[in-house]
Amino acid sequence: MVTMDVEDSKENEKICRDFCWSCPTYPESGEWLFCARGKSARKIARNGCLCPACQVYVNYGLSSNYYCAEGSPR
Repeated sequence: MVTMDVEDSKENEKICRDFCWSCPTYPESGEWLFCARGKSARKIARNGCLCPACQVYVNYGLSSNYYCAEGSPR
């Protein structure tokens, strides 16, 4: 699958929020959808990444991790 720009939509935010609330790196942050919106302004301590198992990741053919630290794929 080819990587597409992730749409910053309410549907994608809900998928992300419902899946990523337990992220070991960025738990219950109140910020979501870094793959569409860009990286967090907060300092990130990488403790594991759940992104590859997220349906948004799958739907858009993403291939990297830690969007909270690295920003969107493009």
